[in-house]
Amino acid sequence: MSGYVYLIRVGELYRIGKTNNLDKKIKKLKPDELVSSIITKEPETLEARLLRKYKSQRIPETGYLRLSKRQLSECKRQFELKGTLPHTLDAEVSICLFATFLIFLLTALILNYLHLGFFRSFSYSFAISSAPMLILSITGSFGGYFTEDLSLFSVLTNRIKAIFIAFAMLSISYLMYQIS
Repeated sequence: MSGYVYLIRVGELYRIGKTNNLDKKIKKLKPDELVSSIITKEPETLEARLLRKYKSQRIPETGYLRLSKRQLSECKRQFELKGTLPHTLDAEVSICLFATFLIFLLTALILNYLHLGFFRSFSYSFAISSAPMLILSITGSFGGYFTEDLSLFSVLTNRIKAIFIAFAMLSISYLMYQIS
């Protein structure tokens, strides 16, 4: 379910949170400034990632953070979609698919250059390029999310998607190898 992730300023402190109704939440919290906000399909995921990233700046027993100017600008970039954190789990699968595609192209070009034959080159390339999907299926994350920040169902769906894609790629690899 989509919702908002927000960054507010109260005095010299900042707070990162999530809500379904941003206007209502802002009226309730009465911050000095709404620094930034973003609507996303998985607000829990993005909020957890940001809180994990800035956990050393968190004031104990509160939800507030003491951020430096550099940390604040870095945090703002995450809200502008220019940051390095994927905002959804689907983004993780997309990143993994892109990595798979790049690995496939590189290995196909290299193996074809080595004159292994078209089918054999593509067979090996499919097998090698299934690695990112296998990593995603085993870990539940491809270098982004901490799985303890996510609900079990979210991680499970990513793993299922990844294992099916990896299985399909390995099957294609095996068939192409048999043809060659």
